[in-house]
Amino acid sequence: MRYSIQTNKITGKDWLRYHPYSNATFIDNYYVELCNKVLKIIHQSEIVDFLFNQKEEKALACILVAYFEDVISETRLFSTFTRLHKKMYGKELPFYEISDDYCGDDINLHDIFFLIWYLMSINDLDEMILDPYFENSQKFYEAASEIYNLFDREFEKAPQNENLQNFLQLSSDSDIKTVREKLSFIAQDSFLWNPFFSDCLDEILDYYKEKGKIVLNERNNMQIYDQKIHFIFNECMPLLTLRATEYFAEILGENHSKYQFIKNISKRIFGSFLILKIESNGYLLEHLSSKKQLWLSNEFTTIDNDKIFENKSVVSLGLVQWENDVWQNQGICIIDNIRNMNEPENTKHIFDDENMKMEFTHKLEKAFLEITNGESIVYLSGSSEYATFNLEVAMKHAKITDPTVTDEKLNKIYEHFVEGTEQNLPFEKEDPVGVFFNPNSGMEIYMDNVISCMPNKNNPYYTNEKFDLSDLITITTFSKEFVNYIIDNKLINLCVYDYENPDMHSIIMDNLDFLLRFYRRGQYFSKPEVTIKLK
Repeated sequence: MRYSIQTNKITGKDWLRYHPYSNATFIDNYYVELCNKVLKIIHQSEIVDFLFNQKEEKALACILVAYFEDVISETRLFSTFTRLHKKMYGKELPFYEISDDYCGDDINLHDIFFLIWYLMSINDLDEMILDPYFENSQKFYEAASEIYNLFDREFEKAPQNENLQNFLQLSSDSDIKTVREKLSFIAQDSFLWNPFFSDCLDEILDYYKEKGKIVLNERNNMQIYDQKIHFIFNECMPLLTLRATEYFAEILGENHSKYQFIKNISKRIFGSFLILKIESNGYLLEHLSSKKQLWLSNEFTTIDNDKIFENKSVVSLGLVQWENDVWQNQGICIIDNIRNMNEPENTKHIFDDENMKMEFTHKLEKAFLEITNGESIVYLSGSSEYATFNLEVAMKHAKITDPTVTDEKLNKIYEHFVEGTEQNLPFEKEDPVGVFFNPNSGMEIYMDNVISCMPNKNNPYYTNEKFDLSDLITITTFSKEFVNYIIDNKLINLCVYDYENPDMHSIIMDNLDFLLRFYRRGQYFSKPEVTIKLK
């Protein structure tokens, strides 16, 4: 519903939320004025009917103008996305028919359509997939075209943001602080990432407020600061599931001397480490649980050497593997005495060998397929039948791993396995479930809401129901492997509800992988759900 009151104007503060690296006052004033022209078009058009409030109107206007400035300034924030999308999917943008004269270095009408879809979708990640053609509304198209024509008229006189141009460069001798500043901009302030980051940060702030923590200034709050650092190194953006490190590397380009270094910066981990040795340039640490040793540089570390002692002091901190097997402290750092320290349960397996985990998973898959006669999905009745099936897989896996093991020994090992499994299941005795083996992570359980829509010859629980294709994509508890498997093998009865656009089914299917990445982000990449037992 359109708002009955006049939209507030965009201020310089609103604009600088997306552009902390401005060139000069007159340039900022130019783009703020342009934002207000775009805001007026939005507010007087059908675009506003897809927005929730004035804050979203302002955000959309700022993002569209930031896109325009990005093209003018040749800073490649948006063209990096279109280049990578073409590399992955054969065309610059999802959804739309792209003509041969599309130019990534110029403004494009379909870019504007996509950015409108993007912001609206970010604001409704838990809802149905938004129609990228906006129900083929002629008035919507006219409004987007009016914004494009405004940009086209301004193209020759719009000023470049040279400060942002220079900021996004990286010299071969840049230190960790400089790199972190650029990654922080990409992850938190750039116009493609900021809407997603802002929503995530708002959720974090609300969480701490609910817990009774007073957040007067997020910069002075250790937990908030640490969450922001986590976002820089660990979160994937909805566009192509890239982390800030990967995206910044692509902005620099493959020919840049620092391309591989930036791209290969690890995710941040958190653990507790005994300080084995104190050197002038860093510390030799040993992980409490796994006994893995690593070198921590003191280039960006807050450890006070007067308060630590070799083989006595423990640090609990966030770590990022930088380059040449050197780690850097990023985020919280807590110092304590080893006598007071116990390794938190969720950090015990941060150094597990991923190859060993995949080998375990592949053998488990072999056991699963032998029992199901090659079927990747098996349909079971309730918790008891599932627990019994799980026991069969476990025992078969044990024999594949060690052919010499006897049935007597296995029966002793798994004596109480079924009862223990049943007690920890999220469904009841009579609930039908489907068990899918994800080759990248292991067994996954799916409930009757989707199982009842699968007309598989082996499925006794099919009830002629249909499942909404949009829900299949947006419900992130469905792994991308499961979704692809049941679609590729035509194992599910799908439909498309609540769309006026008759082409939505084909639009979703043609852009299936892009949408799976968009809605799953970091969950898109399934990993083995096993741990390596520490000796």
